[in-house]
Amino acid sequence: MELLFDAYYKPLVVWADTFLRDVNMAEDVVQDFFFSIWNNKVYLNFFPSTLASFLYVSVRNRCLNRMDKQDVFHHAVDLDHVDLAFEEYNENHDAIVSKVLDEIALLPERSRNVVNGVFVEGLKYREVAERYGISVSTVKTLLGLSVKKLRERMNEELFAGFLLFFCTRK
Repeated sequence: MELLFDAYYKPLVVWADTFLRDVNMAEDVVQDFFFSIWNNKVYLNFFPSTLASFLYVSVRNRCLNRMDKQDVFHHAVDLDHVDLAFEEYNENHDAIVSKVLDEIALLPERSRNVVNGVFVEGLKYREVAERYGISVSTVKTLLGLSVKKLRERMNEELFAGFLLFFCTRK
């Protein structure tokens, strides 16, 4: 087990980081994975021909599970920007919402539909997927890409306003 850990730990952390974009979280995922291999004695069933693919696929799946559990906007904005947005909210709520809606309107149609469904209407991913006849994975992908585009096009305060006004509502 120690030899396996030494040989695969660093490459698996790099692999996990490509999904999570957080080295500390990637290290946690890989360490938890090796711990579960040890505790559940999975190592007794390893086959040399499939070992590497098993390790990489298992870590990928754990990363995807971790991503499903974490908020889409976990690393999207610093708290300072949220404070600025909240101050801005008190003064210019309608202007900010209008600007954010204008930016959303510039997105491609499918992306705009997904963003409106999730953030403006407050629908669940599954509901948006059913409405537009797409998979939940496609909803997540389009949502992630749309938020990335919005973040690139908006200044930090406006993007923080987007997060505050649309992403924190239930």
